Amino acid sequence: MNLMKTLTLKNLKLNRKRTIVTIIGIILATALLSALVTLVSSFQYSMIEYQKQKDGDFHVKFSNVKMSELSEFKNNRNIESTFETMGMGFAKLDGCKNEDKPYAYVMATDEAGFERGCFNLIEGRMAKNEDEIVIPRHLKTNGRIDIKVGDEITLDVGKRYDSNTESVISENCAYEHEAETLTDTETKRYKVVGIMERPGYGMEDYSAAGYTFVTYSDELAAIDNGTKSGASEADTTLTVYSRYTQKALRNKDAVTADIIGVDEKLFEKANNSSVEMSAEESDRFLKEMENAKYDIYMNGYLISYECVFPIDGSFKALFTVAAVVALIIILTSVYCIKNSFNISITEKIRQYGMLASVGATRRQIKSSVKTEAAMLGVVGIPVGTMSGILASLILVKVVNVLSAGWLNVALNFHTSLPALILAVILSIATIYFSATGSARRAAKVTPLEAIRNTKEIKIKSSKLKTPAIIGRIWGIGGVISYKNIKRNNKKYRTTVTSIVICSVTFIVISYFMSMAFSIVGMSYASADYNIGINMSYKKDIHIDIEKLSKLVSGIEGVDDYLVGAGYDFDVDKPEYTKEYGEYCRQVYDNSEDVSQMFLITVLDDKSYDKYASDAGIKNAAAGAILVNKGTFDVYNENSSKYVKKEMELYKYKAGDTIECGYNVYDDASSDYNAAEGDTESSTDDNNAVEGDTESGTEDNSGYVDEETINNGVRKTLDVTIAGVTDKVPIGYKSYSYATLLFMNQKGFESLWADGKSNELKQRYVSYSAYVVAENADEYQDTFEKETEGNPEYSQISFSVSNLDKQMRDEKSLFTLLGVFAYGLIVVIALIGITNIINTLSTGMELRSREFATLRSIGMTDKQFVGMVRLESVFISVKALVIGVPLGILISYLLCVIMNRMDGAIIYEPPYKAIILCIVVVIMLIYAIMKLSMTKLRHNNIIETIKNENL
Repeated sequence: MNLMKTLTLKNLKLNRKRTIVTIIGIILATALLSALVTLVSSFQYSMIEYQKQKDGDFHVKFSNVKMSELSEFKNNRNIESTFETMGMGFAKLDGCKNEDKPYAYVMATDEAGFERGCFNLIEGRMAKNEDEIVIPRHLKTNGRIDIKVGDEITLDVGKRYDSNTESVISENCAYEHEAETLTDTETKRYKVVGIMERPGYGMEDYSAAGYTFVTYSDELAAIDNGTKSGASEADTTLTVYSRYTQKALRNKDAVTADIIGVDEKLFEKANNSSVEMSAEESDRFLKEMENAKYDIYMNGYLISYECVFPIDGSFKALFTVAAVVALIIILTSVYCIKNSFNISITEKIRQYGMLASVGATRRQIKSSVKTEAAMLGVVGIPVGTMSGILASLILVKVVNVLSAGWLNVALNFHTSLPALILAVILSIATIYFSATGSARRAAKVTPLEAIRNTKEIKIKSSKLKTPAIIGRIWGIGGVISYKNIKRNNKKYRTTVTSIVICSVTFIVISYFMSMAFSIVGMSYASADYNIGINMSYKKDIHIDIEKLSKLVSGIEGVDDYLVGAGYDFDVDKPEYTKEYGEYCRQVYDNSEDVSQMFLITVLDDKSYDKYASDAGIKNAAAGAILVNKGTFDVYNENSSKYVKKEMELYKYKAGDTIECGYNVYDDASSDYNAAEGDTESSTDDNNAVEGDTESGTEDNSGYVDEETINNGVRKTLDVTIAGVTDKVPIGYKSYSYATLLFMNQKGFESLWADGKSNELKQRYVSYSAYVVAENADEYQDTFEKETEGNPEYSQISFSVSNLDKQMRDEKSLFTLLGVFAYGLIVVIALIGITNIINTLSTGMELRSREFATLRSIGMTDKQFVGMVRLESVFISVKALVIGVPLGILISYLLCVIMNRMDGAIIYEPPYKAIILCIVVVIMLIYAIMKLSMTKLRHNNIIETIKNENL
């Protein structure tokens, strides 16, 4: 046995090139696996840190906790740690522009609260005593109150009192306007020491009536330091933010139900979206929650990010992707390394035969191959593991450097020892499976077969007949190339299969990642602008779109913008696609008479031309652009929950006409006519402002009932479709309450010819603008300075929404996803490229004796080049003809499977990945073959033929 090990080691040293190539394959496979687990670990850790920064480092928030009950939380074995806040009261803010949010809500906390709450400083520092305070940024951007660091403010802090219910109103309830007043006020003076971002939803509800101001609490600090007991202030109420232990997190519903004193099974069922509750259970649950000991808020995203087992929804997709990619890495790496062993064994057939002839058993020969694999693994696995960790670290550092200044959160490098151990185990398994098959094959070699060496080439002479066209085009080199492929069909098949696997893998993973982005994009409506402007007007005043366009775009620092005027129309029984028609009928009780609301938005000329160009629509001025794709909540029976599903809406195509209906009213007070002095602006979800009350699930199909259609005198317009697209301009990305049509002003006004101009003036129109500004705060200040008090805009009321933080947060989230997704695509590409290089270069290297023999009997360089190039063409064409359709088929099947399980998207072939795959394969094969030919031409013919160790 020691002799076999010595012989194996000697062979590895003699065949240095093949040994190095195989070690590189092992290093890369191990590096990819360790990089994968490190990237997954880093991504998870980054998302956890991002969520902590965004919404706070807590799992469950308990409100209305008495000071005397605080010890129950501190001593609860299921709670790892807590921090507390104390509501000091509300104070009226003079000069606040947001009528739904007129208060400052003063909150007190200590060092733990400042550190673990979602108080993200922009300027200054946190409060250190009870006379200092930190204010939120949206006090200026939303409330238009400009208070700077260093200013001193006086607040009359008290309780909100509802005169209708004769009760105190809690901090997260919406403003009651005329029904509420402030009572028990106390004047307090503070120095502003910092400005922070708007606190997360868990600390300041979007419907809350007050902007959160945060001061310091000596009392809470004393309790946390153990110098004061909570029992001394039994009547004081706190909000306790608790962080569960990992064990408790896995049973969060039972733990939470026990703390608030409700039925555990009922609470767990209510929080499980895949389980449907009966009406009786729902009523019982609501009653129990009304009588619960505390009000709660669960930091759902942080819980799902940290609760790995059982895998929750948010990271289920991440770990599924990682598992799929790990499996692909193992399979392709096994194939890649196995190729090296197979080629090695093919060339050492005679050696194995000689060993068998002198008494080596099959077990010894098999052990020799496995010993070779082990020796290579001892070198490759440690180097690969360290290389993967180093590559991940470099990637994270580079991304952080490149994204400094615009990414709202930094990527965090994080390694996990269990994950790295798993990567090493998978690498060992990869090498084992790679060597096992080759070892069995080597052990079966008999001395006679080894001497004759005929097992590799078995072919009938009739199959070597060469088509005449090959000889005419490629000459004798082409003929020999064709015959060689036929003779060595097994080696040729190995090379083609290797390229096919790499091509299919790249196409499928690219599609998988694009599908993941689509699903995430449907779940998180991305804000593609940071300034939203709604405009309202008095009766009979219509605004010039081009004039507004100049106003909006004329301010310095505008990267992109759009100005539009929206008009509602209804379409009676439009030409639905089968899928969307069935959806609408199901939503509206199988009604066959389903009409739809269409929103025609008139854009300024520049925005319309840009939109038409982006959508690839020519002659767009001749009609309207129809957005013919929508996303809806559809119940998935397989997963027992609602999922987002994309649908094509209508059968309309360019040149078709849509009959759009509208109503003409005699009554000036009709809903469709703005009343005198009406300043209500039309808003949608894109322009939700602070203080808006959160709405429940709304119908987003744009259905119009018969009563609405028949109210008033119904008239129609024929709108010609200039083009159909699934793209939307900025500002309308998440709009789903009506079908979207876009026109320019000239085209829209032409519809109102023939005496209809008066009817146009009666129509209610909502004006809006969306802006991507370099500095949203500066743009908002400048815009309001130019419009306030300007007689030119005296009949127009502007409402500006600053969504800069939301845009940056979502951009950060998608950047994190992008780094992970495209990092995995690069990993898969590296696997494929390495596999192709390894297979082709090793094959060419091992055929050097064959090439030298051909050159020794008179083959010219030109014939030699022609032969190799023809082989390259055969390999490329055959591999791509098989690989590309197979990749499309598997990606389609993947889409079908995902739609059945937990998603619903329209399949679109990954064209970019396919084109990139074709180009890279052709260029790679050409480059490898050319490099190999250059090296082989410089080799000495006699020495190459004599050399047994290639």
